[in-house]
Amino acid sequence: EQQALRAMTNRQHLNLWLSTLSAMETESGKRPIVVIIGTFALGVDIIAAEENLRPLLKPFKNSLDIRGLYFLDNSNPTSKEMFNFRNGFADLIQECVDNVSQETPLSFLKSEWAIQNCGLPPFLSVSEFSRLAEEVAEVQRPHVGSLLRYLHHNNVVRFFHGESSTPDSLVYLGLPWLLEKVCELLSCTLKRPPPDCPL
Repeated sequence: EQQALRAMTNRQHLNLWLSTLSAMETESGKRPIVVIIGTFALGVDIIAAEENLRPLLKPFKNSLDIRGLYFLDNSNPTSKEMFNFRNGFADLIQECVDNVSQETPLSFLKSEWAIQNCGLPPFLSVSEFSRLAEEVAEVQRPHVGSLLRYLHHNNVVRFFHGESSTPDSLVYLGLPWLLEKVCELLSCTLKRPPPDCPL
């Protein structure tokens, strides 16, 4: 499989990533935003490069929000193309910040910060997570389900139970830890799970 990936062309890699992004669902129903950047050490025919790439992008016009297509000569940081990229990317970042501030409750952002910065254990029960969210960010219990969906969607936690959850259902906060344990199980290197392992 790794040999097959290494043998793929740049166009095939790009098509793979675009296909993956187009399969993702956003909670708000919005299309994922995509910015495509090509870099070159030498001069490039930008018009020809764009024309060559557009047929590849066409199948994704209804599933992805492709905001920018930039071809940059990285040996010339003052080029017109580099200037356009910097301005366009700055505008896009500002738009994303504005959307987050309008659509996401401050308490959800506080909870996200706490999970990423406060050295919490790799997993908690839903009841423990609810108490934490209330203490750290004043998230009331009726809103914990929405908070979990928000954090799961943004790859901050992993929560697999949805509406079928119970107070003892687990919320995984340590995503690298979870991935490591799954890999150990798949490779059979974990002969006997420790008593505190929830997998």
